Amino acid sequence: MDMSRFNDLAPEKAVEEILRCCGSTQFAQKLAAARPYGSFEELITASRNIWKNEVCVTEWLAAFKAHPRIGDVDSLRKKFATTADWCEGEQSAAMRSANEDVINGLAQGNTDYEAKFGFIFIICATGKPAGVILDALRARLPNSPHHELKLAALEQQKITEIRLQKLLGCEAPPVTATAAAANRSLGTLGAHLSPAPAAAPTAPKRAPITTHVLDISIGRPAEGIPVTLEKMMVPGDATTFEHIGKGVTDADGRIGTLLEPGSTRQ
Repeated sequence: MDMSRFNDLAPEKAVEEILRCCGSTQFAQKLAAARPYGSFEELITASRNIWKNEVCVTEWLAAFKAHPRIGDVDSLRKKFATTADWCEGEQSAAMRSANEDVINGLAQGNTDYEAKFGFIFIICATGKPAGVILDALRARLPNSPHHELKLAALEQQKITEIRLQKLLGCEAPPVTATAAAANRSLGTLGAHLSPAPAAAPTAPKRAPITTHVLDISIGRPAEGIPVTLEKMMVPGDATTFEHIGKGVTDADGRIGTLLEPGSTRQ
């Protein structure tokens, strides 16, 4: 399929094709709706913007779920038939280079990773030997859930771009990010996960303190978590606190009403 044909696809068919590249329905719908694209580079630019700025965390997790575990090539044929060839191609070279110790290490590492973060280990495996993948898995295990979610989202972005290249039969490799651009990407993804900055004092529009809770045991926002906000009255004295606000997390794991917009506390 070339870009011209992709641009001419019916919306539902375009979404179906994009879902082969990334398992987020929200991402696929937005990328399809932004057609036509004049070039592959234009498509990739739109793809990155949508993934970083317009797709919610729940949809990131949906995209992660559309992958088999690294090394689990057999399961992908049953569960991920529409992307099986691509997944196998991305992982097969790596697994052919793996000895028994590496295979066992990946199996245990995947188990430990999922137990800690609530989603499978995501890495762009193309061109990486199994030992390098295992080293990356072990290096990322100590990360905080917040930081690891950002890294996984960035790896998913790389995978999506490679698959879009395959989908459209592009001869040129996908647009690659420089190290500086990659760092900026992490910053953007971090901002995507964090509450928006408090509004200017002259025109407050949102609470100065908000929350966002993720349940890493299931990899989804945590709903129904009670939160109490208190202020320590005497620095260093953990027995004297003033109650300031309270709330319960919503379906997105957020509370936006711990303090009223425009409230200030010294």
